[in-house]
Amino acid sequence: MQRSLVLFENAIDSKATLKLYVGGLKNYMKFVGFETRYDDYVNLDPKLIDRHLEDFVMFHASRGVKGSSVRGYLKPVYLFLDVNRIQYYPKAINRLIPKDKTKKGGEKPFTDEEIQNMIDYTNESRTKALVLFFASIGGRSAVLTDPILKFKHLFSMPYGCKAVLCYAGSDEEYWAFLTPESSKALEVYRDERIKNGENITPESPLFVIRKKNRFKDETYLSIPALNSIFFNLERKAPLERIKTGNRYDKAMMYGFRKRFNTILKINNEVNSNIAEKLMAHKNGLDGVYLKPTREECFAEFIKAIPELTVSKAEKLSLKLNKIESEKDLRIQELESKMSEVLKLLERVNHE
Repeated sequence: MQRSLVLFENAIDSKATLKLYVGGLKNYMKFVGFETRYDDYVNLDPKLIDRHLEDFVMFHASRGVKGSSVRGYLKPVYLFLDVNRIQYYPKAINRLIPKDKTKKGGEKPFTDEEIQNMIDYTNESRTKALVLFFASIGGRSAVLTDPILKFKHLFSMPYGCKAVLCYAGSDEEYWAFLTPESSKALEVYRDERIKNGENITPESPLFVIRKKNRFKDETYLSIPALNSIFFNLERKAPLERIKTGNRYDKAMMYGFRKRFNTILKINNEVNSNIAEKLMAHKNGLDGVYLKPTREECFAEFIKAIPELTVSKAEKLSLKLNKIESEKDLRIQELESKMSEVLKLLERVNHE
């Protein structure tokens, strides 16, 4: 392999990012006419490379590509040039990127009703489990694949919940949790796989693809396969989405994340720093030094379970359980007080 490409690939830790960046770099190299000649390209005059970058940006700008997308196209190219110590002028090149004048898409969260519609418009246990999984953790798609999310990353928790160790073994590792509703859906999906003859082990992927489809070379559910599932669901379920520019106000995957973030942020009982951890955010010094345990994270998560729960029936069940628990606690308190009164009366009678 060409050394310039080896340096580039070794500068990327994430497999998902590597795949994305390799594809992006290939597109650029094809544009400049050096499709497979990476080492030849880094030996060009830096002034010519600068001109290539300018042409690349202006070409996409002339096609009406959004500035945010052009920045994404440049990221793998900049990394390739950086690791190969090529001098170029990113500030000058970035000034050529068009400013996005249209309203950003993907800013609105899904409502409970919309998520319920997604669940109602599918008979697939896997799809139901996926919808409730992302509604419960508010995570990015990459949690399934970077590394592959397996049953060994799943842990039983109190109140019928489950803990999920996301990005296990990396510096991005964090704890997410499934509501009782989401946990039940995942168990139904798991049991269906067992019924169909699959031997589920700790090493089994949490979500798998079916055989005889275009993603058949992979056993785990890849991001393209996940996107395909939600794209089909989007066409079937009645979702109220408004197009803003080239995107919708409710992005298919980000709509779950936006809902999760909103619920945690408006709940005054949830510790804001741990809420950031549950979102996999690293903000400020707390993002670096705050390392809450699984139990500490879970203690904050359970405060938001009623709002994170989608089904009205499940919400009512949670409410009734809370009322019953409070009633039981009240009875225990009254019994304890009555016992103290009886003891006091006994002492008085003996005197």
